[in-house]
Amino acid sequence: MNLKKVTVIAVFLLIAVISFTKISPWASDPESHNYSILKTDDKIATVMALSGGAAATSATLSLLPGDFGTPIAEQMAELAKYFLMILSALYLEKFLITISGFITFSVLIPIACILVCVAVVVKRRDLIEIAVKIAIVGFIIFLIVPASVMISDMVYDTQAETVESTLDQYNELEIEKDSDSGLLNEITTITTDTVDRVSSFLQGLLESLAVMIVTACAIPVIVFVFLIWLVKTIFGVSQVK
Repeated sequence: MNLKKVTVIAVFLLIAVISFTKISPWASDPESHNYSILKTDDKIATVMALSGGAAATSATLSLLPGDFGTPIAEQMAELAKYFLMILSALYLEKFLITISGFITFSVLIPIACILVCVAVVVKRRDLIEIAVKIAIVGFIIFLIVPASVMISDMVYDTQAETVESTLDQYNELEIEKDSDSGLLNEITTITTDTVDRVSSFLQGLLESLAVMIVTACAIPVIVFVFLIWLVKTIFGVSQVK
């Protein structure tokens, strides 16, 4: 084995060691992802508030005499289920923020470096191509969550006023135990104002649900599909050449 091969092997083994011992702890440290975690926590708090508002209002309407509030109560109960689904997706995203760094720099990058070393020893070019693909997949896994968080924030900011307005409407409908007025008493009188406010709150929940589905569920999937398509396109071009 000549000096050039030994040098290449030594370099890639060093990269594997640095990736495992230095970069991985940094990439998997929550402190290194303050922006993504903070933004995700903000969305989680918002979804929990919306879900709690839908569930609480549904429960209040179901206590009214007669069937006046039953249709709206059932719709809000269904919306609470969808918000729970979004909340689960956000928690998964939060976990992936740190786990993806560990997977990339503790597993995939070292494996890719070892494959390169083996390829140099056994003189197999196909192993180098596999190593490159593994490394690219690793970087995609590492970047997909921060990229999706950044893009979803850009979209969310354009509709944040709608979500905040819905939260304000829920605060107005909140029942105060020590007060003679509140949602229960107002709806019992079946005033036009109460009906309008409950209907407006329901419409706001629907709009907020659409915003959260797009920002918390659809955009991460779109970003992932785009990155996969980009990788396939790059490798397709390289194979043609």
